[in-house]
Amino acid sequence: MKIYFIYVTFGNLKDAKKMGGQLVKRKLAACTNIIPKIYSTYVWKEKTMTDEECSMIVKTSKSKAKEAIRFIINKHSYDCPAVSAFPIESGHIDFQRWVNEQTTTKRNK
Repeated sequence: MKIYFIYVTFGNLKDAKKMGGQLVKRKLAACTNIIPKIYSTYVWKEKTMTDEECSMIVKTSKSKAKEAIRFIINKHSYDCPAVSAFPIESGHIDFQRWVNEQTTTKRNK
């Protein structure tokens, strides 16, 4: 019943909200959390950049983690999106069960 958290950054809040909604609707995530304002410093095309971004934590099941990552990469506006997945080694068992249920059972329409 292992779950994963996926961390990803976005250039704006609108894109993050849209991606979060798509992930949940497609059952690739049980839930997403958006941190609306972060500052990222990095080198891109030999230039040091500092940009305002937002970040998102995607909560998903082990069985959907790779598919969720592929979806994020394919739909993301960045050429090289920062997407990383972290297995959750321990946590509230009812929460882990809920994440797995949300990403594996059929939704009523």
